[in-house]
Amino acid sequence: MEYPDFVVRFYDVIYAKIRTSVDHGYYLKKMMEANGPVLEVGVGTGRLFLDGLKKGADVYGIDLSPEMIRNLQSKLGPMNRHRVTIGDARQFKLEKKFKLIVAPFRVFSHLTSVEDQLAALNAIAQYLTPDGIFIFDLFVPNPVLCSEGMSPTVDFDGAWSPGHSLRRITSVEPDLIHQTNHVTMRHIWEEKGVTMEKTWTFPMRYFFRYELEHLIARSQLKLSAMYGDFNQGNLTNQSADFVIVCTHR
Repeated sequence: MEYPDFVVRFYDVIYAKIRTSVDHGYYLKKMMEANGPVLEVGVGTGRLFLDGLKKGADVYGIDLSPEMIRNLQSKLGPMNRHRVTIGDARQFKLEKKFKLIVAPFRVFSHLTSVEDQLAALNAIAQYLTPDGIFIFDLFVPNPVLCSEGMSPTVDFDGAWSPGHSLRRITSVEPDLIHQTNHVTMRHIWEEKGVTMEKTWTFPMRYFFRYELEHLIARSQLKLSAMYGDFNQGNLTNQSADFVIVCTHR
């Protein structure tokens, strides 16, 4: 998915505050245990990638958004900029295969059609080593959110730089038949004494357990495990996350 420039600009500031570190720790641990090249699909601004690289992981990243890749490359030295590139999860070309491929932070929810989902799974399968592992996560659907949506809610209220305020107001419009939540995010910020405001709307596809099992079964991958949290706990009615582990057939 491509991101507007103002979303990329404030991405790190917002998610440093509102995103928990549970998934970050899980994926970082898996990167360090991979004992080989790692690919992050949907690398974004490098929330996970940069820490993996800093700790010595042989990590690479792709993202469909040129804005995201430019942002991340600006944080890298000349020797490491080759590690990240613009790439579409559904069809990408790289020069190596990977022991571990990850798609964190609900990347798969941006693939709204079954055709795109299968294309991504099969593209990823082509770049796994024979003993490689693919891990991704999705949110377990919230029945209330998926049926009633969410009225405008302030989910970030802080500063994007000292003395410059930033608010984000998020709302959700549900589409039950297409299993999609249409998310709208209003960004309101102060810059050079002027109040700025821009809005972004995008779809987020949600999935159910057996749907995921059937989807993976149709692909070139095999489901190895499906957990209910980032501690690899069992999937239960209280689970907020699907953590899905796949291998080659």
